[in-house]
Amino acid sequence: MHQILITGATGFVGGALAANFLARGARVVALSRNDPDGMRTINAVVAAAQGCGLDIHGALESHLDVVNVDFATLDKELGGTELSGVTEVWHVAAEMSYSSHKLSQSFATNVGNTGRLYETVCRHAPACRRFYYVSTAYVAGMAGGLVPEELHARSHMANTYQVTKWSAEQSLHLLFQRHGLPVTLFRPSVVVGHRRTGWALRNGFGFYMFLNAMVAIAQAGHKELAVDLVADSRPDLISIDQLAADACSLTLRQQPGRDFEVFHCAGGRSERMEDLVRMWGEVAGVRAALGTPSSVLDQKFDRAVEPNRPFANQEWQFDRSKLDAATQRSQSLAPLSLEELHAMCHWYAHGSMADEQTAVAEAH
Repeated sequence: MHQILITGATGFVGGALAANFLARGARVVALSRNDPDGMRTINAVVAAAQGCGLDIHGALESHLDVVNVDFATLDKELGGTELSGVTEVWHVAAEMSYSSHKLSQSFATNVGNTGRLYETVCRHAPACRRFYYVSTAYVAGMAGGLVPEELHARSHMANTYQVTKWSAEQSLHLLFQRHGLPVTLFRPSVVVGHRRTGWALRNGFGFYMFLNAMVAIAQAGHKELAVDLVADSRPDLISIDQLAADACSLTLRQQPGRDFEVFHCAGGRSERMEDLVRMWGEVAGVRAALGTPSSVLDQKFDRAVEPNRPFANQEWQFDRSKLDAATQRSQSLAPLSLEELHAMCHWYAHGSMADEQTAVAEAH
């Protein structure tokens, strides 16, 4: 039986992975901080399972363990008792800040904790076959264009998150050469909601930053908005269900190999930015169109979405041929349609939390 150690299970990607692993019969050991009774992690995994349309009630007690740890002293807190049966590790937890003021903190979390976890697993998890690290496709930098599935020797970065993710990849490559535990760099592009249910974690990150800002404008009673973005740029969007399916296929491989792997979990370039802006506006209840921000309101929106403007205005083509070969995918993924994205955004902006709260209550 697979026993998967996972970090970041209270987050969007981590929760979805934990729920999908449990639904496929694997045991999950979730490392969590500031969660002494484990309930915050359990509730997050239950909500993710509900959002993904998965039934994990039978697995919660028998297949999910939550271990409360301080990542700063991880190597002292984790030992053979928790790690002896671990067959794979998925390190998802990360500091998500773009701010340069948080560079030191982000480096300690995204680089320091990653290396500490890898070395702890090397010492105390003899059955571990592979260490999976969730990075980001945007370690490629801001040049756009075709991006191969490989380590990048140098990239022009726009924010702290990119810098520390790039650094963590380089650190893991050195540690792999030193210790030999196989590593997979798993690089999602822009992660959006579930293709069928629409579910996503409402955190205002990435794709949903633009929608959040438009909702706030509509709630303030404003009706029109001019948005300064490039009309023909097309973002690469990956749905959370496809991401989880790719991750599970990799994890449950019979022969994971001994190589250092680099994979892009990309969904393909989707809709034009001009159409996305109009769609976000329709969902939020505001007439949004491309144009030069002129009013105070336009400029306020402009500042709110500034962290993601460089990514919205550039276009990347992330090669995922190595991932498709590893998961035995024979056909290319179909990019998300505008109709699917509209449904996801409608759930995000208007969907009720009642179903998730009911699912969590029923789990206990």
